[in-house]
Parts: sequence; structure tokens; C-alpha cells
Amino acid sequence: MSHTISLGLRMLSDWHIGSGTGQHGRISRKVLRDEEHQLPFVPAKSLNGVWRDGCEIAARALDADADPDGPRLWHSWVEYLFGYQPAFPGAFPGAEAGDTPAAPARHPRPAALSYLGPIRFPGGLGQAIAENRRLRDAVTFVKPGVAHDPVTGAAREDMLRFDEMARGGMTLEGTAELPDGLSEEQLGCARALLWAGARLVEGIGAKRRRGSGRCRLDLGGAGLPPSTDDLARWTANPVSPPVPERPPAPDSAERRAVDDGWESAVLRMTLETPLLAYDRTVGNLVQGRDHAPGWMLLGPVLRRLDSSAAAAAARCGDLVVTPATPQVDGVQGRPVPRVFERDKDERNVYLNRMAEGTPNGKAFKRVRKGYVSGSAQVAVETPGFVLRMHNTIEDESQRPTEALGGVYVYQALAPGTVLVAEVRVRRGVLDTGWWKSLNGRWRLGRSRKDDYGLVSVAAKPMAPESTHPEPIDTASESAPIMSGDRIRVWLLSDVLVRDDRLAPSDDPADFARLLQREFATAGADGVELGPILQERDRRPTSYETARTDSWHRGWRLPRPVLLGFAAGGCLTFKVKAGQISAEVLAEVERSGIGERRGEGFGQIRINDPVLMNKVPRDISERENEQMGTPPRPIVRRLSTVDPGHAGARLIEAAAWRAEIWRLAEERAAQPDEVLGSLIELSATRLNALRRLFVHLDEEGEQLKARITGLTKRWKAPKATAAICALLADDDVWETLKFNDQDRLCLTDAGRDVLRRELRAEALRSLLTACLAAHTRREAHSEETRA
Repeated sequence: MSHTISLGLRMLSDWHIGSGTGQHGRISRKVLRDEEHQLPFVPAKSLNGVWRDGCEIAARALDADADPDGPRLWHSWVEYLFGYQPAFPGAFPGAEAGDTPAAPARHPRPAALSYLGPIRFPGGLGQAIAENRRLRDAVTFVKPGVAHDPVTGAAREDMLRFDEMARGGMTLEGTAELPDGLSEEQLGCARALLWAGARLVEGIGAKRRRGSGRCRLDLGGAGLPPSTDDLARWTANPVSPPVPERPPAPDSAERRAVDDGWESAVLRMTLETPLLAYDRTVGNLVQGRDHAPGWMLLGPVLRRLDSSAAAAAARCGDLVVTPATPQVDGVQGRPVPRVFERDKDERNVYLNRMAEGTPNGKAFKRVRKGYVSGSAQVAVETPGFVLRMHNTIEDESQRPTEALGGVYVYQALAPGTVLVAEVRVRRGVLDTGWWKSLNGRWRLGRSRKDDYGLVSVAAKPMAPESTHPEPIDTASESAPIMSGDRIRVWLLSDVLVRDDRLAPSDDPADFARLLQREFATAGADGVELGPILQERDRRPTSYETARTDSWHRGWRLPRPVLLGFAAGGCLTFKVKAGQISAEVLAEVERSGIGERRGEGFGQIRINDPVLMNKVPRDISERENEQMGTPPRPIVRRLSTVDPGHAGARLIEAAAWRAEIWRLAEERAAQPDEVLGSLIELSATRLNALRRLFVHLDEEGEQLKARITGLTKRWKAPKATAAICALLADDDVWETLKFNDQDRLCLTDAGRDVLRRELRAEALRSLLTACLAAHTRREAHSEETRA
């Protein structure tokens, strides 16, 4: 069981963590917002960076206090908790540019400290704010700025900027975890170092050395904050962190006897945070795949099954984990066939070149991305992505530098996306109910220790699929060409094929020989296949080559590059000899073909109806649709005991102030309706009313006495009565026509509190706007008369 640490990030000043984008003509730099509620948040990566800096300072002080020339135990704890930093000049203590480390190069080590997503608004506050656009707008404000000339000290031309800032005074919350397996002494040292580092976190985000982003990081949970005695005990007698474990050698247990048939379980994965399944790097953009490959899922599956029989079955092909693809129409999506083409003019018109050729007078292009359900009503669905910008800060310059990676962008699957995978195992290999251990939260993909890769998995057993209704037989020459002597193969995942020299191959002839061997293994001896590459007006074969670059986490080394046929490819073969039964087709589909089937490679469908039939002329195309998203919870107002109550007060007050100013400007369009008979006063006497602005929060009788003292020399009792009615007797909220006060309240007592606290401010705003509008109108009238 992991050890949970609750994080409370109290923002003491306004702060900015940018998204790397702006809004043309209005905002130069926008605040990073989440996808669910469109509210600012602190990425776990940002907090991890400043927290690590604080822990490094604490570790340096603790190591120097213990023994300057002794082992750096506390520094080793920093590396254990936050992982190894990349090797670069100055990365190790005391190093200068051009120096080399005294110790040999080490393998990278993943961080032991992980986060359950970003640091967000607490409790139900985020959901309550998200329901109202005006409340969302009140969370941030626009701050102007300008660049100065270093020589003259004056503002530089064309350097005015407007930065969006998140309001200070909020307390954001998150959760971190330490792995299990730590002894009491080791857990005490880890908590002591994390607490000391948290005390040294003083700022986060942009401009934190100029006053923005001032914060305080508070830790909670078992053993946190540590008592004075515990802190003294762990810092005085530190122990070494756990040593990285070597990956266990493959189990040499013999393969279990298996029964006929397969057992299957469906894994439905809901992304709680974005999922980065690495595909390739283009410049500083790290592109993610639109699915989770099987090789990414095999390790977590085997760890949760915790069975040597499962690992042995995966090595020999008796356990298969398919890729997790987006859910389409409630089922696992299949990569769109490469023989599908779309009309260039009408995007919802598709064509199956394998079955119907190309119509005259129409221009089509190949569909290269998306997933289909495989049903008769074809629907092409494309999952949504998010782009997030990050950077790596150099300690000395405190800026992103190219040597450390600088600024980089992650393109990841959007949270809320539902992926579906399948785990197949030969019957008899695992105990009954083995799929139950696959339920829970998983961490997948890159950067899964912080903002990415948190997945909620629900597993359930799956009924076996129906077999093919008709065998493929070439004994009779009268068999129909399309259904008798040809097989059409649809690649549901990448397929790894080798040629006669054992080199990776993308030749359909090598694919045919591989398929013949698989048919023979399944019980169909003597089958001979020949690829069909060209056909008049049709495309019987259409495929591409895929390259997979991956990393072996256990070995902490890169894995070999894998080349093969890409998912979605379609190949047609002529059955020259032999007979293939429906049972053989089903067995080959379930077991897969080629190499590394346990990792999801080699998944195929043979003679699927999607390839055999024409595509409906008008099919739907969905993008960014999230299937199975739960309904939003009912929003309620926060009480004083709810988390986030203090922050809710700040936001609702800001929303009220913005609405007060808007209504004041609206009422200033007709200042006569507000001022009434006061418009008969001279401009000097009207402006004298501004002296009362600082006293508007006084009691009614006291305020009336001040009004009388101001107007006693005017000898205008009607004006005095009108001023008393406007400032002391009338309800300013009715005058403003502020009728939707309840909609801008987040707390249960917010309406009464804000009406009392903001009354004077509302009067000042209303009078200021109306007096200015009346003065402008009178000045315009005089110019017209002149």
C-alpha cells in the first residue's frame, strides 16, 4: 500500500503559469487552464521542480552539517525521491563547466514520488465555478506591463503587454504518493526531507522573483508535519534509500498445460489525466499516439496478475494484451482500414476501394487516422488531444536553456477519453477470476509520475466471439471469386514479419508465408497463399510501414527498433491450395500472427464485413467525443466547513465587483434616472459629493449628518433630501438593478455578506459613473450651443 501525502499550495500573491499562448489583440500570455472546468491549475511538473530545488537545498545543508567529507546520504534521498537528473555540465554538486563527474555514468532512475494529477481548486469549488461563466472570469484578471529601455529608463515603444493572472489568496490541493516497501526509518527520512524542502518553497510560476507566485506548500497525512522529536531523530540518524532493484530473470518454469479455447477480459480505461503514449519527437514537440499500444499495457497486466504462469504464457503466446483503442459506439474501436477513402468535397462521403472501386467524376483521398466500430453503421471517430507546454529551468540562470531541453511541448490524449483493450489467455493457464486483479488505477506512458498517465481501469469477462460462418475452400472451381478463393486481412495492430534472412520485412509475400505457417499451426495444413497487389479500379492491398521506438523500464535501456506492417493496413491473398475452416480463422485471429504477440502486435481480422461490403454513402464522423462520460454532480453552495470556502469568498467578491462596474456603466447611459433632481445642481456642487465617498460605510444617521454639514450652505433643502435618499435610504442594489445576485454566490451566506460589505463600493461605482456621464453630456451640450 502506498503512503499518501496531501498537498496544500496556498497562493499568497497573484500567480501565472502560462499555457504558451495568447489572445490576439487582448492578452499577450494566457494562464494554463484545465480541460474539465476551464480553471487555472498548477501542473505537478511545476510543483515538482520547485519542491526538488527546496529539497536539494535542505539536503546540501544536512549533508554539510553531518560530515562535509562523508557520504551524501541526503543527496541520495533527493535522487531517490525525484529521480536522476540528466548529465550535463554543472549537474552535480561542485562541478564547473567543462568538468566531468568523478563517478561513472549511471542509468536513469525513475522518481519514487508520484502525484495523483495536478494541483487544483479544492473540493466542489471547481465544479461550482465552472457552472457560471462570470464566476470563471472572476478567477483571473488582466495585468498590464511594459518593457523599459535599460539606457534611458523610459518605456520602450511597442512593448506594452497584457498578462493574464490568477488571483492570489486561494489554496489549491493535490495528492502525492510514496511507494510501499519502505521501512519505518526510510519512511521517516523521506518525510523529513520532503517537509524541509516544502518549507523552502516560496514561489512558483512566472515572475516569481518579482513578487508574483508567492506561495506556501503545506504537507499533510500520516507522519506529516513531523514533530520536533521525529524531525531531530531522522535528521540526526539518516539511513540510505532503497537500492534500485535489478529486473528479475525470466521465470524458467515450464509452460502450463492448456485447454482448448481462450478466456478474455475487456479493460475499459478512462483517462483521468492526459495520456502520453510516445510516438515520435519533431523538434521540441513530443507527439503521442492516439491509442495505448499493447507493449505499454503488458507490464502493468503481468504485475497485477502476479503469476509466473502469466509471464511464461506471455512469452510463448498464450497470453495476449491487445492495444487499447478509443471506444466507438460502446465497443473497442478498430483502426480505419487503409482502403477507406473520403470525398474531398463532402467529408461525410466515404468509399471502400477494396469492394467498390472509384466512381467517375469524384476526387477521393485516403483516410489515415480514426477508428471504426466494425458494425454495419460505420462511424469514424478521432480521439481528442491536448497540447501542454513545459520547460526545464537551469539552476544558475533560472531560465529554460537548450542544454537541459529548454521549452518543449507534449501532445497527449485528452482526459476523459475512454480506451478499450482486451486481455486473452489460454483456458487453464490462470486461476478462475484472474481478471478481477486488473481493476483499479494504473499509471501509463511518459511522465506518469506527475501530470500524465493516470488511468481508471474497469475489467470484466468477455463472452467468446462468434466464429466465421463459412469456410474458405478452393476445391470447387465454381466458388465465387470474392468469397471463395480470397481472404482479406485487416491489421488491427502493427504486425512484425521477417523474411528468409530473418530481417524485418514489409513484403506481402513474406506476410503470406507467415500466414501459411499460422494456418498450419492452427490445423489447416497445405494452404498456399499468393498476394494480390493490383486489380482494375480496385485497391485489394493497401498498407504502410510502422516504426516503434520504445524504452525498457526494467533494463533502463532503449529497446530495439521494431519495423513492420502498420495498423489499419489491408491485404488480399488468393488461396491457391488447401482449405481453411472457420475454426482455424477464429484461432488465428485470437492468437495473432508474427512476433511479440503478447505485447499486442499481430492482431488481425480476416474477411471482416467492413472490408467485404460497400460503405454507406452518408456516414457520421465524430471528433473529440467522449463516450460514457458520467453526468456532472449537483452543485451546492459551500459552507464554512467545506474545503475551499475562503477561496470561494474571494472569487464571488471579485465576480460581484465586476458585475457592479458593468451595471454602473449601464445605468450611466441614463444618469438622470439615478441622479433625479440632483442634475439641477451645478457641476461644482455635484463634484462636492465625492467628499462623501470615504464615509459611505457609516451608519444612516451619521451619514445624513455629514450630508447636512456639506449642503447647509447651499440653501437647497430639496437637494439635501435627495442626496440623503440616494446615499442613505434607497437600496443601491435595486438602483443598480442587480437582480441575479444568487447566481454569483458560491457560499451559503455569501449574498448577505456581500450586500453588506460591498454596499459602499457599489454606491461609489454608481455615482462615479453617473457623475462622469452627466458631466460629459453637459460639456457636449455647451459645445453644441457654442
